[in-house]
Amino acid sequence: MPDTTRIVKKPVTTEGTAVRPEIREIFADVFQFGEDLHFHTSSEDVEKWDSLQHVALVAAVESMFAISMSMDEMMEIASVSDIHSVLDRHGV
Repeated sequence: MPDTTRIVKKPVTTEGTAVRPEIREIFADVFQFGEDLHFHTSSEDVEKWDSLQHVALVAAVESMFAISMSMDEMMEIASVSDIHSVLDRHGV
């Protein structure tokens, strides 16, 4: 009799897990951000996060994780949690 059990993948959530060390490194390099980084850390919390530095952030994330973001994904990023979500969708 064939196995009809279906495996259902739960959506990946990043709440409650640690911020990736690579993202900490990117924030230190791009923003010179030395404060404690959390999932809720957003562009409002980072003084140097302006439009030009946003481009640098996207480039650093793409380079570090060897991905290419869509324009929508680039515009979606407004917090550390958003970066994790994009990386999850790219499977990294």
